[in-house]
Amino acid sequence: MRIVLDTSVLIAALRSSTGAAAENLRLVLLKKLTILMDYKLSCGYRDVAFRAEHLSVSGKTQEETTLLLDMLEALAEPVLVVVRHTPLSQDANDDMVLEVAINGGADAIVANNTKHFREPAKRFNLKVLTPAELLNEFRKRR
Repeated sequence: MRIVLDTSVLIAALRSSTGAAAENLRLVLLKKLTILMDYKLSCGYRDVAFRAEHLSVSGKTQEETTLLLDMLEALAEPVLVVVRHTPLSQDANDDMVLEVAINGGADAIVANNTKHFREPAKRFNLKVLTPAELLNEFRKRR
């Protein structure tokens, strides 16, 4: 399954090693899910992940966080955003996630707050799932 993670899911996974978001991340690292990413989204992940409050709650050092993000980038299928459909939503960061999903042919966008993505994703037949819903979909496909 090809997915794009909203930044909130990545941060939730970094801040806590338990829960659905962390399990989503483990499945990506185990190559059971394919994460799609472009350079802009990767920079967005790093910008938020290195904020002091997230590092503090996660208990991870900047080096450990860098290593994890480097691994994700190495595993990610790169997406070149050629066709832009913006604005799709009220938030430019949501548009960034949507553009990667659309241009990369994602099966789903994974987000904690799905309501921001549902309407624009519908136009492109994209699923929008919470981390828990993604786990349910993953289990059904096995």
